[in-house]
Amino acid sequence: MRGFGPRALAPRDGWDWLTQAWRLMRRRPWLFVVVALFAPAGSALLLALPIWHWWLPPLGAWVTLIATVFCYGLPSSLTVTLACALARAANRKQPPAPRQLFNWTALKALGKTSLFLFMLLLQGYLVVYWVQDQLLPADFATLADGAPGMPPTTFGVASTVLGTQLSVLGGVLLVLQVLLTWFAIPLKLFRELPLSACWRHSALAMQLNPWLFPVLGLAGLVLVVLPFFGFFSIPAQVLALPLPVYLGALLYVAWNDVFQGGLENEEIVELTANWQTSVSGGSVSRRSRAAPD
Repeated sequence: MRGFGPRALAPRDGWDWLTQAWRLMRRRPWLFVVVALFAPAGSALLLALPIWHWWLPPLGAWVTLIATVFCYGLPSSLTVTLACALARAANRKQPPAPRQLFNWTALKALGKTSLFLFMLLLQGYLVVYWVQDQLLPADFATLADGAPGMPPTTFGVASTVLGTQLSVLGGVLLVLQVLLTWFAIPLKLFRELPLSACWRHSALAMQLNPWLFPVLGLAGLVLVVLPFFGFFSIPAQVLALPLPVYLGALLYVAWNDVFQGGLENEEIVELTANWQTSVSGGSVSRRSRAAPD
């Protein structure tokens, strides 16, 4: 079913998105709390695998970077995508049945969308790592020894798991901004469109709402660098738990407002039925008034 969007909105509508996302999370608080634990728990489990100690040291910095993004980015991508889906379920008038949430079709859409978001994040990290390798000056001590400089193997890794999770989440925001894919995640998750169609619709929606670019860029930069300042390390770890699920809910609210006018499918069907009833009722009344006595 086609929606109302994409449409252009004012920046004040973005403030409404922030409050609406918070309200949706408050409707199912314990469910969102459980989902919020997926990211740090998943990262801790992946980092504990012994294969990293066997493979990574001889394979070099690039493979270490890919493994780092995999351990931190994949659980974060799954958390954001799952929170986006739960936000839509929480916004329904009638809560969906468990079999509608946990079936093969829903799990397949969730897996594809999470993998899509992870690949976008990995692409962004690889590009930034390559730019650092090519453009930034090498370490002076390394140059004195006559060896070429290499980027550090701990690129983008903070002192704690939660701090790194927050930095990765900032990378997600920057990637969604640069690649014009802010709306591509809910489009892929809820409409199941081809990736090219998701990107095309998302790019058009962001062009209609250019105020999203500075907001996403500034927020992403703050989250990326915040864990690396000692004074903000504790607030960064506190924010790392709720922000991924809040971002997922925010993605749903933004997509619903821009592409569906803030209405769900059941509300759209109800409005359409009411309009058809009023039109048919009006035509009947006109015919009755025109009929001769």
